Amino acid sequence: MKVEQSILVEAKRERVWQGWVREISAWWSKPYFIDPENVTGLILEPRLGGRFIEEWGKEAGYLLGQVIEWLPPQRLSYTWSERSWSGIITVVHLEFIDLKDRTKINLVHEGFERLPDGKEQLKGYDRGSADLLGKLKAYVEKK
Repeated sequence: MKVEQSILVEAKRERVWQGWVREISAWWSKPYFIDPENVTGLILEPRLGGRFIEEWGKEAGYLLGQVIEWLPPQRLSYTWSERSWSGIITVVHLEFIDLKDRTKINLVHEGFERLPDGKEQLKGYDRGSADLLGKLKAYVEKK
């Protein structure tokens, strides 16, 4: 079971990549945080093995996942988990396709079959992924 979403962004691939990797805290918003009351930002360490962290202030936070594929500005994959998932991990794959002055993003989030409530989680993540891609598009296109 997996989420599959695509979106076309009116910006060059390198700009869209930077928007996802380095500027994620500028457009990722509630209700997509693990702890919306304490979150101070998101960090995606830009390297293979880098951590994807929801920060909750100085030296506090939650490890959302780890970068398992790093090919800038073409592909990025990272593991993903939530506190309520009891250590079960899913994987997010992003592909940034260069279309000259535009970029197509393909997102695949797989592994929901491992969750006891995977079908319900899949529905929520499908809606959430589309919403987050739209937020990234709006952010990048306005800059």
